[in-house]
Order: sequence, then structure tokens, then C-alpha cells
Amino acid sequence: MNIVKRILRKIYKLIFGNKVPALSQYPFTSNTGITITHISAYGNGNMGDTYLPIALRNLFNFQIGVKKWINKSVYKIVSSTDIKIYNKSDLVVIGGGGLFLKDTNPNDLSGWQWSCSIDMLNQINSPLIAFAIGYNRFRNQDEFEPIFTKHLNKFIEKAEFVGIRNHGSIEKLKNYLYTEDLKKKLSFQPCMTTLTSLLYPQLYPYEYKEDFIALNCAFDRQQMRNSDDEILKKIARVIQKLSQTTAIKVYAHSDGDGKIRPYLDELSIKYEYIKFNKVKPMLIAYAKPKLVIGMRGHAQMIPFGCNTPILSIVSHDKMQWFLDDIHHPEWGVDVLDPLFESKLFTKAEELYKSTQKLIPLLKEEQKYLWTITQQNMKYIKSLIKKNETSQNNR
Repeated sequence: MNIVKRILRKIYKLIFGNKVPALSQYPFTSNTGITITHISAYGNGNMGDTYLPIALRNLFNFQIGVKKWINKSVYKIVSSTDIKIYNKSDLVVIGGGGLFLKDTNPNDLSGWQWSCSIDMLNQINSPLIAFAIGYNRFRNQDEFEPIFTKHLNKFIEKAEFVGIRNHGSIEKLKNYLYTEDLKKKLSFQPCMTTLTSLLYPQLYPYEYKEDFIALNCAFDRQQMRNSDDEILKKIARVIQKLSQTTAIKVYAHSDGDGKIRPYLDELSIKYEYIKFNKVKPMLIAYAKPKLVIGMRGHAQMIPFGCNTPILSIVSHDKMQWFLDDIHHPEWGVDVLDPLFESKLFTKAEELYKSTQKLIPLLKEEQKYLWTITQQNMKYIKSLIKKNETSQNNR
């Protein structure tokens, strides 16, 4: 990304980065409840990430009850004024998303996406919760700067609950932590997007599927994904074969995702191109296919959450980590596999023909993730009660 694009992106985040569109019939707040300051990567142009704060807020409002949300962009440098707001809140929640990444919001305050210095971090007195965040470092990406290790240790020490969205991220983060006690604080908290059909049961008849396959390809940091020209040609050839027996739709979370189109056009593949601009249509779109072939994390987690079979194009370790967590590592093909093309086609054909058999498996795994989430929410409720008792005794 050139300097001009980086500056424009930062301006966009600062101006529009605290807007959270609500889904109709699913309010974020209740008449009674607590006040939460929510720190998140709002409005970054990727529709999967746009959905994250929506799902988190609905989850917390359904499970705990929230009367007021205070929006704080993760990219805004935390000031003394922000700290005063944090400390008047019943809870400070940061999440979700792959926030442990060095280049989306490069800074020397933390080394990851949250622009909060250690000095400011030390001044937070309200319970601090990390919820469904992940280690998003790409393959062959430069190591974090030294400040990351120092800040991470203080952050984990300070937080009352640290929910990490996959076990792969947990193991990676442990390598940066100084003590066993800090490592033990890392808890598994699945991404809220994987719980879509349970959060929004009336949104769509999730077991009803239409006869088509949806494809999503990601092009940000393309070199780090190892998704070079040859890989994209292989994907296109697989889609060409699949298009002979079913319809194809291409889903785009951002404008860059459309770069797969020339490869499909080169082979004269018929397909429908759908660029997501709003969250609700995106969720409904992911609930419909018999199979989703996805390269983005949210192109596997959202359809999974909609009880739609998935086949992941693994160009980032987080893709495989998610499949491992739901006990189906076979639902993915790594771009580094010498047999990538043949495996992608064989698995796609098999999964496409097995939709109705797969739906019960998806629901079973989603229930497993829901149970873990309920246990974590119960613990967070206890932290709120503990904090209320402490304040009443002052």
C-alpha cells in the first residue's frame, strides 16, 4: 500500500471508524444494564470486520444486558480523556478480530493495532476484557517490534479476561509471554461470527440451501498469502470444472476481492458477482449456498455460523487453526500443497454433494463453540458483579 492510500485509510478510520450499523430487530441495548466502552476496528471497509462489533454487541446485550455502548476506535491514540471515559464504564471490551498485527495500524505505542501506550494501559481501572481477538501475523511477515512483547505482557497482566479466537493464536502468543501465569490467562473464545445462526435465529431458514457454490478470494498482502498468478489460475480451473454442474457466485468483502474475476473471465466461466455493502444481505448470502470456497477468515467463519458447508483455501495459518478448532482439519487445502489444484477440486465436489449430511456436523460444532462462549460470558458476568461490589464498599 502506498503512502497516499495509507493516509487516506487512516483518515477514513478516524472519521467513520466509530459507526456500528445495527441489524433490524436485534438492538444493542436494553432498558437496564451496564455501560461498556467498546474498542474495535470499526469501519475499515472489509464487510467481515464490519460485522464483528455488531455480533459482539448483540452477544453481550443478550447475555449480560447493556444500557449504553461507548465507541472507541482501536486506531485512535488513547489519551487521558479516554482513560477517564474507560474508568467511568462498568467494562472495557476490546475486540474482536485479528488485532495482533503490526502493519494495519503501525505504531510504536503497542506494536499491534491498539494505539495505547503502556502508561495509558496502567491507568485503566475498570475491568478490561479482550474478546475473540487473534494473532493475525501472515506467513513470512516481519516479526513484531520489541515493544509488542513488552506491551503484550502488560496487556495480558492487566486484563481480567483474555479471549483468543483460536488455539493456534494462543500457542503463538505464548511465545511472547514471560511467565506461565500469563500464558494460563489466554482463554479460547471463538469469533462471534461463528455463532450467527444462534445469535440471529429468525434471520434466515439456515437449513435451506440453494443450488450454487460461492467463491471468495482475498488479495490483501497477496505475496504473503502465496496466492500468486499460478495459484489463482488453479483456483479458476477448479471453478470452471465445478461450474459445469452448478451455478457459481463470487462474493467480495471489499473491492480488492474482485481481482479474481479476470482469471474466471479468461476461462469464460459464467458467474454472478456480489459485492457486499451491508451486513444483513451478507449474512443471508452466506446462508444460501450448498458450499462456500473461501480464502478470507470471515469467508469460512460466517458461512460456518450460517450452517453452510465450507472449504477453506488456506493462505494464512488462521484458516487452518479455525478448521482444527471445529475438529474438521480436512475442510481446507493449503496453497503450498503440491497437489493444491486436484485436492481443491476433489474436496469441493465431495462437500458440494454432501450438504445435507454436513449441516448436522456444522450445527454440532457450532453448539460446541456456543457452550464455550456461554462459559466465558458467565465468568465475565462474575467480574462485573465483583467490580460493583468493590465500588459499593469504597
